[in-house]
Amino acid sequence: MKLIAGVDIGNSTTEVCIGQIGPEGGLKFLSSASRATTGTKGTLANVMGIRLALENAMEKIHRSVQELDVIRINEAAPVIGDTAMETITETVITESSMIGHNPSTPAGVGQAVGTLLFLEHLDQGKPGEDYIVVVPRIFSYEETAKKLNQYHKDLSIVGVILQADEAVLVENRLEFAIPIVDEVRHITSVPEGKLAAIEVALPGTGIRMLSNPYGIATLLGLDSEETRSVTPIAKSLIGKRSAVVIKTPHGDIRENVLPAGEIYFHGEK
Repeated sequence: MKLIAGVDIGNSTTEVCIGQIGPEGGLKFLSSASRATTGTKGTLANVMGIRLALENAMEKIHRSVQELDVIRINEAAPVIGDTAMETITETVITESSMIGHNPSTPAGVGQAVGTLLFLEHLDQGKPGEDYIVVVPRIFSYEETAKKLNQYHKDLSIVGVILQADEAVLVENRLEFAIPIVDEVRHITSVPEGKLAAIEVALPGTGIRMLSNPYGIATLLGLDSEETRSVTPIAKSLIGKRSAVVIKTPHGDIRENVLPAGEIYFHGEK
């Protein structure tokens, strides 16, 4: 009997199934495992994620990876997940504050749109307005959950952005369900009072609204020109499990248009 592994490398997760081929050619499922995809899909950096997933799946049946007879990997075509050139005549570069978000460890699920408000300023919130609460690392997850539960009775709290890696700990203590994004390292770069959208996808899937320029436009109420300018932002979020997009008018985002120039070829004829 032979042990065979099937590997599926996705944009955000790498999944493995282990099966056993019997003497008569029948295939029996034994175990499975999933790990975050390491690097960009379709590159050598995927090997680490594949190895971790294989080890996890084989541990479940008390076998080692060395005992596998065959490993089959899907055709993982590279996926471009970064700012892309939109036309051949010019390149548009959008500059914004980098907040250092780790998209792989959120909690909750869904989209939320609201005004950014820091946890320590919840007493300044106004009833009837939706808020996404920003929480610096100085607040523990118990204190964060306690304050959110307390103010939720009077304020519309629709989402949370955490600096610490505590999204699940906070979610487990909340009396209401909301999407929570964590590990935002540069929390001080998040501008209070601005309109923002956050999205958290189910495990093993990627966000849909914030990875689509029209989705961003719908959530943040953008016009046609603003929608065009957020296309590179949307493309950079493809395959992520969670994301934060902040609408920063009045010069907080500066756009530089760089002409591509022209090339002329002169032949002998």
